[in-house]
Amino acid sequence: MKRFLDHRSKRWGFDGWAIRIKGAICPLDWSVCTTRQEARELRKEALPERDLFTRSEIVKVRISVEVLS
Repeated sequence: MKRFLDHRSKRWGFDGWAIRIKGAICPLDWSVCTTRQEARELRKEALPERDLFTRSEIVKVRISVEVLS
């Protein structure tokens, strides 16, 4: 994973890209990338099966940071 806080973009309203299976509510947590090109490459590597590749899409995501302790 890249340093997301360095890449935050308030102008466009989103912070990165992720892979989501069509029809799912949220994207796959492990697939968050800072650029769309990184997300495309990850999708090719992680979902080599044609069925999963065609059922997935690259979506914009907003990243938030919370204090847990």
